[in-house]
Amino acid sequence: MRRPTTRIAAAIVACLVLAGCSQGEEPAPTPAGPNGFSLAAEMADGHLLWRDRGEESGLTDLVLADADGIAIHSCLGKAPLYCWDEGTAPTMMLVIAPPEAESAVLHWYGQDFALTRGSAGPAEDDPQVFALLMPEYETNDQGWRLDVLDAAGEVVMSS
Repeated sequence: MRRPTTRIAAAIVACLVLAGCSQGEEPAPTPAGPNGFSLAAEMADGHLLWRDRGEESGLTDLVLADADGIAIHSCLGKAPLYCWDEGTAPTMMLVIAPPEAESAVLHWYGQDFALTRGSAGPAEDDPQVFALLMPEYETNDQGWRLDVLDAAGEVVMSS
């Protein structure tokens, strides 16, 4: 009598364990960036902005990666600095701005493009970082200007 009861109990436990396993959701994988870099922003289309700051040099290094993790653009320097991927027909822009920067807008030939703001770095004096993947555009005689603003709406960096 004891043997069938043990088998039934084992079968019930196995069913419960399997049912619990099948209903659990896998945690979303954490993206892995370049060695030593931290994720600053995930853009709406899946691109990832990674940041690092050299302890000795104080230089900020930005890497923009596509959704597959392939680096497609980078920028290295100190604020204020902006980097285009292509000088004559840019498709993306990275910005290393002063720490007090809260937002950035590219006024591009009559169109305004808001840049994606990255998370702040660990140090209080870490620069703020921004990225932009530009939609289709046409050039005209209106030109362009980059404005980076603080929380009060004052320009802290401009092209």
